[in-house]
Amino acid sequence: MTTKVDIVDGVQRRVLLWSNPRSLSTIFEKCISGLRGTQIINEPYSAAHDLGPDRATLPDYVNEEISKKYYSHYEYEELTRRGVNEDVEFINAFDHNICTYEFVKNTLERPYADKSVVFCKDLCYGIHGKFHMLPVGYQHTFLIRDPRKTLVSWLKLMQDMTQCSQLELADADALFPALEGAMQQFELFKFLQSRGDDIVVVDADDVQTDPDTILRKYCHAVGIPFQNSMLRWNSGDEAMQDWISALSYLVGNQIGGYYSAAMKSSSFLPPKAPLNRHEMSRDLLPYVDSSVPFYKELHKLRLQIA
Repeated sequence: MTTKVDIVDGVQRRVLLWSNPRSLSTIFEKCISGLRGTQIINEPYSAAHDLGPDRATLPDYVNEEISKKYYSHYEYEELTRRGVNEDVEFINAFDHNICTYEFVKNTLERPYADKSVVFCKDLCYGIHGKFHMLPVGYQHTFLIRDPRKTLVSWLKLMQDMTQCSQLELADADALFPALEGAMQQFELFKFLQSRGDDIVVVDADDVQTDPDTILRKYCHAVGIPFQNSMLRWNSGDEAMQDWISALSYLVGNQIGGYYSAAMKSSSFLPPKAPLNRHEMSRDLLPYVDSSVPFYKELHKLRLQIA
């Protein structure tokens, strides 16, 4: 059910978009950021999982050795200290060292009294096993994408970031979890469904095929106004400057470029066909095959173009 939060000039809407890596979620987030009176909160649970003080308590905790093994070509401490683009100021960024799960929940539940919309985008692995830390007062929505696209794109990103074409899947997944993303997304959906939430599902291919129709339906479903600025926006990372996000993510993007396609975008482009099986990494195929059934279950529930 959608929770309404009263503010001075009407009703505040709070929306959470759950996705998996390489699902076009940052482009979707950038699209929504053009809506007047909106506060964007970017991947806070992922930051708690990846970087915050609670990470060492998680079953999939990654020690420093695996990071050093692949990221030694980056001088991270120096780059983080001085930034990469000194002209960019991230005014709402927070230090990942304070990013506990409690910090995230409190951040999401702050009043934001001067905002009409609070929109948070996050990745499902960040909240997996921590459902009791979900915030109060949010409409939950899901952005899904064909695993044949997400996993291939994820592996290419990880190979580029680590500069290792023979990157082991287990190591890649430890650095940036994705192999079980479809299952984790489905489990989160079922949890929210079991408690009676009214959940909205959109497919990335549908957004790319007919963004006008799908975005209008999405906005109607979550109770936020649709604006034409959601269909075309300025290329560049200016939109990120007032996002609430871990500083390490924003600076890290300038190093690793994981948000670069989204930031360079100015609209949704038509979808491309997935690779054929023989074009995919053989090691990746079992994970694609195990992910597709979860994707198909949510695909049945998506907002449809027609």
